Parts: sequence; C-alpha cells; structure tokens
Amino acid sequence: MARPFAGTTGNFTRTDGRRDFSIPPPGRSYLEALSSHGVDVHTVGKTGQLFRGIGIDVQHLGATNREALSGTGALIDSLHSGLVFTNLIETDQVYGHRHDAPGFHDALKEIDASVAEWLPVLRPEDLLVLTADHGCDVTAPHTDHTREYAPLLAWFEGHASKRHDGQLVDVGASVFQWLTSSQAPELLGEAFL
Repeated sequence: MARPFAGTTGNFTRTDGRRDFSIPPPGRSYLEALSSHGVDVHTVGKTGQLFRGIGIDVQHLGATNREALSGTGALIDSLHSGLVFTNLIETDQVYGHRHDAPGFHDALKEIDASVAEWLPVLRPEDLLVLTADHGCDVTAPHTDHTREYAPLLAWFEGHASKRHDGQLVDVGASVFQWLTSSQAPELLGEAFL
C-alpha cells in the first residue's frame, strides 16, 4: 500500500491517491463467481485494487468518499443489472484511524444523505447492502482496527427487518444468491436473505 503525504517534517497530512498493491486473492471469490454467471461487476474506489481487478469488469475512480458516493449514485441511475461494490476510504483512513470523531460524524451524515437519494430509485429486484470490513471506533486509544461488530444494513423489497450475526463472507453469499438465484457451494458463507 502506498499512501501519499504532503507537508513539512512534523506536519504531514495524507492526500488522495492511496494505491493498494495487493496480492491476488488466495482463492476464487464471489466476484469471480458472479462474473462467471454473466453478472457485470463494477467497483468504485479502492475495491478493484484490493482484488487486483480479478473478477471485476469495470473499475471506477473514487479517491474520496464524496467521489465514491457520487460515482455509486451515477451507476445506480444508469445500470439495469449487475453489482456495484464501493469502498468509502475516508471513513476508515481519514476519520477512523485518525480519531477524528467530528469528521467521522460528518462522513456518516454524507453517506446517509446519499442513501436517502438512492432508496427512492431502487427497483423491486434491487438489493442494497451497507457494511464495513472491520470495526473503526474513533474513541479507541490506538489507531488499529477495532474489534466490535461491523454494521450490516440490507434493503430489499418485501422483507421485514431482522438481525443477522454472521461472518462478513455471508454478504458475498447473499449478494451472489440475490443476483444469480443460485448458490456457490465451493465458496464459504451462508446467505442471510
């Protein structure tokens, strides 16, 4: 991972343009499984880099939360099918690890405002999942990832809310089942839908 900084000695700040030089995933992913089922996979932000582009049809830029949210909204408006997989890097990198509670709060409000714009245009066959890949407690006394449960919010028409306490891989299983009406028994995870 390369994180560019600007400033002078003792006064550096991170800038946009982080690059992740990831190794290939250790095995087949749900992104590859979706692609093999003819589902177009779009990523926004650093997600494409994290998966080294494997199983991804189109990678869209999104160096900031605002860019990624805007790009996601544009894809929701323009695509008729497929997966949009977005990473909101500033929530973690800029606000979470830096213990910037006011900035984190503002980022959540910005995300909430975008979701409020997306919900009215979602169709009955659409699924919206909001989650995180780890805890990010801005009040923790260290800058590492925190261990509390990550949020999982899913919107899909015709279903009442329920709680799901499972693994993150269950999100992949659920999205795969939703988009293909099948399962990928060779991959881990249980659909929560």
